[in-house]
Amino acid sequence: MTPRLAWVELARGTDVGRVRGHNEDRHLVRPPVIAVADGMGGARAGEVAAGIAITALEGLSARARPGDLRRAVEKANGDIRRASAGDPRRTGMGTTVTACLLGDGDRLYVVHVGDSRAYLVRDGDLQRLTDDHSVVAELVRGGALTEDQADRHPQRNVITRALGASDRVSADAVQVGVQPGDVVLLCTDGVSAAIGDAGIRQALADGASLSDAAVALLAAADESGGEDNATVVLARLGEGDAATVPEPVGFVPATPRVATLPRPMVEPGARTARAPDPGRVLERVPTTRSRILIAGAAALVIAGIIVGATAWAASRSHVVRADDAGQVRLYAGLPYSPLGIPLMDDGRPLGVPAAVVQADDASALDQGIQGEGEATALATRLIWRHGMPQHWKVPGAGSRG
Repeated sequence: MTPRLAWVELARGTDVGRVRGHNEDRHLVRPPVIAVADGMGGARAGEVAAGIAITALEGLSARARPGDLRRAVEKANGDIRRASAGDPRRTGMGTTVTACLLGDGDRLYVVHVGDSRAYLVRDGDLQRLTDDHSVVAELVRGGALTEDQADRHPQRNVITRALGASDRVSADAVQVGVQPGDVVLLCTDGVSAAIGDAGIRQALADGASLSDAAVALLAAADESGGEDNATVVLARLGEGDAATVPEPVGFVPATPRVATLPRPMVEPGARTARAPDPGRVLERVPTTRSRILIAGAAALVIAGIIVGATAWAASRSHVVRADDAGQVRLYAGLPYSPLGIPLMDDGRPLGVPAAVVQADDASALDQGIQGEGEATALATRLIWRHGMPQHWKVPGAGSRG
């Protein structure tokens, strides 16, 4: 019987980076499960969302099955939604999550939402196991961007999926065969977006142990600018006893940190940053700005309805009245000019002087707005009474004219 594989070497580490005032990343090393989560949104709520995701995964037993891993992620999504529903300070909070379960039959199971990543390292070859759920990743998959262009794209941190973004979460599930000597790397985008796959390969090659590799990865992310929180979990597979869970590596940045103040509390609903450009999910939770935009859009819709209704009414309205030259005309439209825009046409002359009509019936031209039928009937009557000859020469019977 082939011995069951286990995590025989483990390493983990996290760094706040040079820009952030606090760390919104969370991670889990609790064999057979390892995971990373990168929180976002709300005033100090990103780490709350990430913590909820990790807590849900911590609840898995040592004999968890692949389906249990997915259900834990789905539970975390619901827990985050409930936690944010009644607290304005947590409005819009969410998190990525990438979790791995070492199962029976030398299989590794991965459940993934967002842009944190899972890699498999075998004989020095780096294989990405997850697809980023981000705008630029979709553009890369569609051939519109290269990987290098995506790494520099200003919208590279806009993700299309996250726990907490909606009532139902769509998580990717991957399984892959593993063997002794394989190394699994999980990292947040503070590492992968900062140094790319080439930088990850170099850092792993420089590390004699997984702890060394973890330090090298954090150092490389810091040296690239340290623009985001950076977190790594590494696990080596082998036959034998499972390793004990180590303390996080003691990463000391080469460049001393400038003291940073904690991120200030923000007004409920205000957008917070997860990266230099604000991190966000496309399924946006309304913010102050978006509420203004929504109100503006609603106003435009209402204005459109009013304009449409006015145009409809004008197309069905008619007026019989005198023009500036003293002649009677039949006008189509409304006798108004909002914002200087006339709502009435130039009218059709009836061949009837207004003075003649008014002398016969002073109220005839004061009927106001009428329907087409009423206005046409009035116009016809005025033409018949005042526009036709007063004396007809009626030919006698039998006359040939």
